[in-house]
Amino acid sequence: MMESEEAFPIPGIPDFWERVRRAPRKHLALDYDGTLAPFRVERMRAVPLDGVIDCLASISRRPDTILVIISGRPVDEILDLVGDIGLTVVGSHGWEVRAADGSRCGMTPSAAQERRLRRAEREVRKRGLESRAERKVASLAVHTRGLSGGTAEEIESELVRLWEADAPRAGLAPRRFDGGVELRAAGIDKGTILDDLLRDEPEDTFCVYVGDDETDEDAFRAIRGRGVGIKVGPEDAATHAAGRLPDCRAVLDFLRRWSHSAGLRGT
Repeated sequence: MMESEEAFPIPGIPDFWERVRRAPRKHLALDYDGTLAPFRVERMRAVPLDGVIDCLASISRRPDTILVIISGRPVDEILDLVGDIGLTVVGSHGWEVRAADGSRCGMTPSAAQERRLRRAEREVRKRGLESRAERKVASLAVHTRGLSGGTAEEIESELVRLWEADAPRAGLAPRRFDGGVELRAAGIDKGTILDDLLRDEPEDTFCVYVGDDETDEDAFRAIRGRGVGIKVGPEDAATHAAGRLPDCRAVLDFLRRWSHSAGLRGT
């Protein structure tokens, strides 16, 4: 028997499960790293906890819930790690979308953005960081996970200073994330793509976004008025989310509660 909502409350949102139950239609969007899967130094070893994929597959079959993964990773990486279980996957912070039916769409950076990203790749190689660099559709990430705190901070701060000097003129901006720094094309982020996904949803759709990182704050801001954000991580972490979950294990319990509850419509 699954725990009742009284036994599994969402800190910060005491009426969460009641709001979910009342909503005729739900939209559940989830970050990947640090939310569905614990962080790993080797990124392709960051696999979901046992039970997460089964829960995702169960929720994706519910007629009352639209399920989406929204990640900074490329779409194909998410599909490799999770499998094709019939849900929408948004990759590269919103620059590429793979719909539940398998169709794909995406955007490309402008010529000026592309030129600056290529120069950033050269800058990273010059500093001997090419093994830690990851080029995406509209960004360049440098991963520092596994380095000592001082070394990681030194690398991230140097790159931020370098990119802040002129990248905004090309329509890009540096942003830190948990485990690195990224030079990213402006105009599309997890908040803007969430707005796009919700645009055609009925007004009474209750949207929930669960994420752990600074990049998820864009989605937490965008969801206001349509639903609630839930921050994964320490209680003292600053956030625009209304609710909290402490770690990936709590996210798994949250997904089990959502997927198995007879109190939700569609079961």
